[in-house]
Amino acid sequence: MNKQTITVAQYGIGPIGAEIAKLLLTKPWIKIVAAVDIDPAKVGKDLGEVIGLGRQVGVKVTSELSVKPDVVCHSTGSRLRDVQGQLKDLLSRGCHVVSTCEELSFPLDEPIREDLQQVARSKNVTLLGTGVNPGFVMDKLPLTVSAVCQQIEKVEIIRIQNASTRREPLQRKVGAGMTVDEFKKAVAAGTIKHMGLRESLMMVGNGLGVEFEHVTDEKIEPIVAEKAVVTQYLKVAPGQVAGVHQTIYGKGRINVSLELRMYVGAEAVAADRVIITGVPDIELQIKGGVHGDRATAAMVVNCIPRVVTARPGVLTMDDIPVSFR
Repeated sequence: MNKQTITVAQYGIGPIGAEIAKLLLTKPWIKIVAAVDIDPAKVGKDLGEVIGLGRQVGVKVTSELSVKPDVVCHSTGSRLRDVQGQLKDLLSRGCHVVSTCEELSFPLDEPIREDLQQVARSKNVTLLGTGVNPGFVMDKLPLTVSAVCQQIEKVEIIRIQNASTRREPLQRKVGAGMTVDEFKKAVAAGTIKHMGLRESLMMVGNGLGVEFEHVTDEKIEPIVAEKAVVTQYLKVAPGQVAGVHQTIYGKGRINVSLELRMYVGAEAVAADRVIITGVPDIELQIKGGVHGDRATAAMVVNCIPRVVTARPGVLTMDDIPVSFR
């Protein structure tokens, strides 16, 4: 499958897009044919310079896509409504698309989903939303582990992520350095929220064949620093917010709970856990947790060969097999 070269465009060259582009350049079965970003400071420059490689790669960053690659790696936004137009345009060109848009991982907006589904199928191409969370740790991984169970009563998925090692926008996004009052106002304004938790819950329920009788609202609370934390980008004093504690719960024939704690200074407790109560009971722990940014880039790139051969339409991570490529 990997012997044939796949042409790829990187669409969006922020921190995640840059990480994806770096990984794409290491794969002998991939040829990057375009790089797109709206930032005037990046347009016209060589992709290698923009992503900090210190060498030219022979691909100039453009503000629009002017070629037709086999696959577009799309990383510009978290909300499906905001990127719907971009995705539709890319599909209309006849390109497969692998996107990091969190809400695309299991699209809950039915009109948008149907619109994208129609375009993808009419052009015989595939659209996939993926990443590490959503995309793997809190959905694909628990579903995979559940395959060895004869019966399941409940599934608990817990992700504790040390935000100190993550990119600056993410540290800001979890509220690190805010006062508790500022955090609560930001939550009310919708600016502090890990995107994709509800999508992960619904993907797990769907994959387990469960229709939840009740799904709670997402609960978003501050994690307050007990001691000073200094990262590469910011300082958090004791009593200030270190990050976010977010939970959601689905009640049904199988109860499913998702808990995300993402904060600076979580080095000692960082881990990803899946706990299944059933026959047999399963407890899986990834010590230290999966590094979000590196793993997101890996998921996008490793999904490319699978997407090229998948059925057309809007797919989720529950629809395709995955492995290192």
